[in-house]
Amino acid sequence: MIEKTCPRCGSILIEEVYEREHETDDGGMLIDVHPINLCTDQHCGYMERYEPLPEIKYQQGEDRLLLVYPDEKGRILELRDMVIWPPTHYLSILGRGDWEEYRGNHNVVELLENARDNDAYGKIQPNLFEFATSELSQDAFLCWLLAWSQDDYRSINKPLHRAALDFVSTIFNVHGEPVPLIKKIEIEKQYKGLDVLAVINDRYAILIEDKTFTKNHSDQLRRYSEAVYIRNPEWIQLPIYYKIADQSHYQSVTAAHYFPFTRKRMIQILRRGRDSGVTHDVFLDYLSRLEWLNEQYEAFKHVPVDEWNSFAWQGFFIGLQKEIDGNWGYVSNRKGGFWGFWWKPKRLNDQSYYLQLEENRLCVKLTAAEEVNMLENARTILKSVLAESDRKSLSMRKPKQLRTGKTMTIACRPDILQVTENGNVDMERTIEELRKWE
Repeated sequence: MIEKTCPRCGSILIEEVYEREHETDDGGMLIDVHPINLCTDQHCGYMERYEPLPEIKYQQGEDRLLLVYPDEKGRILELRDMVIWPPTHYLSILGRGDWEEYRGNHNVVELLENARDNDAYGKIQPNLFEFATSELSQDAFLCWLLAWSQDDYRSINKPLHRAALDFVSTIFNVHGEPVPLIKKIEIEKQYKGLDVLAVINDRYAILIEDKTFTKNHSDQLRRYSEAVYIRNPEWIQLPIYYKIADQSHYQSVTAAHYFPFTRKRMIQILRRGRDSGVTHDVFLDYLSRLEWLNEQYEAFKHVPVDEWNSFAWQGFFIGLQKEIDGNWGYVSNRKGGFWGFWWKPKRLNDQSYYLQLEENRLCVKLTAAEEVNMLENARTILKSVLAESDRKSLSMRKPKQLRTGKTMTIACRPDILQVTENGNVDMERTIEELRKWE
């Protein structure tokens, strides 16, 4: 008989019977009885449900074994790759192959412990950052990576140290500074509201304002730089705006002298680390999460338009922005909001209206002006818009009702995106359609 040992303390496990009573709705008692494995060390207390062990009854050559369970279910174990296949009746398996009686002496417990279930092939592993999604969790990762750049850690984990140094050196280099030998690094979180402050060799101050799906606001970047300057005017500041999602533009970021450190730049650094031998799970999990996010933004290229999520719409607008000078972002309204892209064609510079993509709907929008009767002005402009639409086959139509507000939709066209036969966006034709307004 093969003895099983306790995974907690290493003592022998013995077979026992576990009983638990349940009171039923009618006041009766129901007893749940099942076999368990119980640790012989009374101070340990480990117990597990007992799963009957199979017997190795048949084999195919030296590489395939057929394990037969007491309920007559059978599972094939591939010894070469240590893969075990789903259970089915063992007679069904015998009828589909040339099997012979087993003649080996394998330890079935060890085989089952080391075998990988076939269903696990290709399965995405649990990722720490799938659950640690807050900016504070990302702050912790950035602090952890920064700490590994100190030269003392080079002999402890050289690949990880090099990857961390790659990250730090990139921050130095984008600010036009050569990275020094990092003899000392002091890291603080939430200094005066700044997400991460890392002081290197008592001379350089790396300022990191970390954003996931939010944007900078309220002149915060300038205030952080000023707070660090007040603390030590001699420090050479290297501020970065760390952004794993995307936003329409970074004008206010660069105006505050912060460098936009984007997701794609970080992916390049982390991939270099992985390719150079970094095996730390935290490092690889973070890279995997950024790559997953990147795939979400790129999904608009191969996923049908009807199946786009918010990331795909953003990715589409990023691509559109390379061809049409406009801005994009989330527009909230009473119906829940949408992702939009808005721009003003060059020929409309003297007009009070602009164009807005409300996902797959193109609208002509009018901005309110205090000195103008908005409704009367809308009717006047609508005539010229519809006339232009007819001349260029733009298919714009008047909405069912003109509603006044800070902005007003005076014409619209649903399903403006041009698609292929399989429903994917045809970027070239879509841009051509939108440029008819130029």
